[in-house]
Amino acid sequence: MHARRYLAQLVIRAFAAIAAPLVPATVVWGEAPIAFGEVRTVFEKYCYSCHGDGASEGELALDELASQKDRTTDHSRWLAVWKNLRAQTMPPSDEEQPSEEERQRLVKWIEQDVFRLDVENPDPGRVTIRRLNREEYRNTVRDLLGVEFEAREAFPADDTGYGFDTIGDVLSLSPLLMEKYLEAAEEIVSQVLTAEGVNRPQNTVWASRFPDFKDESQPARWNPPEGRTQREPLARDILRTIADRAFRRPVDDATLDRLVDMALDWDEQPDVVFGEGLSQAVTAILVSPRFLFRAEVQPEPNNPAAIVPLDEFALASRLSYFLWSSAPDSELFELARTGKLRENLRPQVDRMLADPKSERFVRNFVGQWLQTRDVENVSIDARRVLGFRSQVDINRVFNSRLRRAMRNETEMLFTHVLRENASVLDLLTADYSYLNEDLAEFYDIDGVEGDDMRKVALPAESRRGGVLTQASFLIVTSNPTRTSPVKRGLFILENFLGTPTPPAPPNVPPLEETRTRGSNLTMREAMAKHREDALCASCHARMDPLGLALEEYNALGMWRDEDRGKPIETAGKLVTGEEFTDTRDLGRVIATMRQADFYRCVAEKMLTYAIGRGVEYYDAPTIDKIADALKRDQGRSRALIYGIVESAPFQKRRGDGA
Repeated sequence: MHARRYLAQLVIRAFAAIAAPLVPATVVWGEAPIAFGEVRTVFEKYCYSCHGDGASEGELALDELASQKDRTTDHSRWLAVWKNLRAQTMPPSDEEQPSEEERQRLVKWIEQDVFRLDVENPDPGRVTIRRLNREEYRNTVRDLLGVEFEAREAFPADDTGYGFDTIGDVLSLSPLLMEKYLEAAEEIVSQVLTAEGVNRPQNTVWASRFPDFKDESQPARWNPPEGRTQREPLARDILRTIADRAFRRPVDDATLDRLVDMALDWDEQPDVVFGEGLSQAVTAILVSPRFLFRAEVQPEPNNPAAIVPLDEFALASRLSYFLWSSAPDSELFELARTGKLRENLRPQVDRMLADPKSERFVRNFVGQWLQTRDVENVSIDARRVLGFRSQVDINRVFNSRLRRAMRNETEMLFTHVLRENASVLDLLTADYSYLNEDLAEFYDIDGVEGDDMRKVALPAESRRGGVLTQASFLIVTSNPTRTSPVKRGLFILENFLGTPTPPAPPNVPPLEETRTRGSNLTMREAMAKHREDALCASCHARMDPLGLALEEYNALGMWRDEDRGKPIETAGKLVTGEEFTDTRDLGRVIATMRQADFYRCVAEKMLTYAIGRGVEYYDAPTIDKIADALKRDQGRSRALIYGIVESAPFQKRRGDGA
C-alpha cells in the first residue's frame, strides 16, 4: 500500500505541472523589411491565375490571404505556401517560373512579415512532458537494474505522432497503464532479488547493484544493522543512488526522506524480512512520475516569453534518450552534476555513437523513419505476388529469415553511415550494401556465402544501390498483393523530399476499380486513367512519377522486366522538372539536384525524433542551419547529429503560457 499511495501522490503532483497548449514567443526579424507591394506584384504575376482574382485552386486564394491585416493568424496556410516556394513545387514546372531572386524575396517576406522569425535567436518551442515509451522503459530498466523486462508484452503499444513514438503530446497515461506500471515495478524488483539469490539480505542486494557508494573501510555496514537509527544511513545511501539514476537528476531531500521512511517503516512491521522495505521503496521509485516521465525544470513555466537553456541534467537526458533510448550513464550524470556537459558535448556524442547502445537509436529512428520495424510483420501475400501454388516453393524464396535480413540491410547501412561519419547521401546512392547469402541470392548477386550480414561492394551493373532499391523499403510501400506507386511515391515525398501531398479527396474510386483483372492495363496505364479525375490530377502528378520509377521491383522487392506481359516504363520527372530514367537515377537526382530538400527533410525527421514534438514554422532557422552544415561537410552524418544536439530546440525551451 505504501507504493500505491506514493504513486498516487506523485502522479497528482506531476500532472499539475504538465504543459499548457503551445503559444509562440514574440520574436523579431533582424533584416530590413520587404514591402508588401513588392511581394504582391510577384504573387500577381505567377500565382493569381490559380490562386487569386476569383480563382482558388486547392481552396487557396492568395489575394485574400495576403490582404489580411494580421497575417500571423493563419500560419497553417502560409506554411503550405512557404514550403511549396522553397521546394519549387509551385508554380508547377510547366508554368512560368519566378526568378530565384523573386522566389527568395517571397520566402523571406513570409518569414519576416508572417512568421516573424529571428535567425540569430530562434524560438526553441516547448515540449509536452514525455512519458517513457515502451522501448525507453525497457532499456532504462535494463541499464539501471540489469534485468530484462519485456515492456512490449507488458504495456499496450505507444501512440505515434509525426511518424514517431517519442512525441510528448501522444504519450498519454491512462489509469489502466498506471496499474500496469505498478505491476511491472513489482515484477522488476522481484527479478532483481531472484537474480541475486533469495538467501541474500535485500539491503546487500541493492547495495551490490550500486557499488559506487560502498565504503570498503567499513565492511560491517553491509551486515544487517540493528535499530532504525543504525539502518537509516545505509538505506539513505542506497536509495539516494538509485533515485538519482532513476530520476535522472539528484533526488530532493523531501522525496528521499519519504523513501527512507517507507523503507524503515516497512521493515518494522511484524514478520518482515530485514531489507524488504528497501525493495518497497525501489518499487515506489519505479512508479514515480519522475521515473516514468522526462520532465524538464523551467524557472518561469507560465511565461511564454521566457526562453532559457535546459539545465545540464535535462540536457543529459535529452542526449541519452536521443542516442541510446535510455537514461544517462554515470559519465553523463557526472558531467551534468559538475556543469561540464555542454562544453564536452561533441566528445560525448562521439563516445555515445561508438557505444553498442547506439544500435537502439538506429533501430528506433530508422525503424520508424524508414519503417524497417514493419518489414518482418507487414502483411504480404507472397503466393499471389510470386504466382506459386506450393508453400514449400514460396518458403524457399521468401521467409522470415529473409525478412530479418531485409531489415538488417537497411539498418546496417544507416549504422555504417553513422559510425563511419559517411555522407547521408549514401542512403540514396551507395554502391555497397549489407547482405548475407539469402538476401544476395534474392537480389541475384553472386559471391556472397553464409548467414552473416557483411558489407558487399555492388557490381557497376547492379540493380541495387541505396534505400530506394532495398527490399525493406519496397515491401512496406506495397499493398499485400501488388506494388503501390502511390504509396511509394508518397513515401519518397514525405521522407526524402519533405513535400507531402494533402490527403486524398473523398469518394475517389480506388485504383482496383480502374485496373481489373480483365483489363490488362499496366500499372502506368492504370495510373494515367486514375489521374483523369481532376480532383486527383494535381497530387498524383507529384507522386506517380516517383512511384512508377520503382515498378521494376515487385511487391516483395524482386526485380522484374514486365508488367502484365508489357515492358515496364520507369522514366519520369519530378514536379520541379528534373528528369530521371529509373530508380537508381531517381536516387541520384534527389542526392544532387534536390540535395537541399533531402538535407532539410532528414534534419526535420531526426529533430522531431530527438526533441519529442513536430517541427513548426519557427524551426525554419534551425533546419536551415543544420542543412547548411550538412552541405558544407559533404553530407557527413556527424554534422547532422552535432547540428541536432547543438540546436536551440534541443538545448533550450520556453515557458508554456496560458
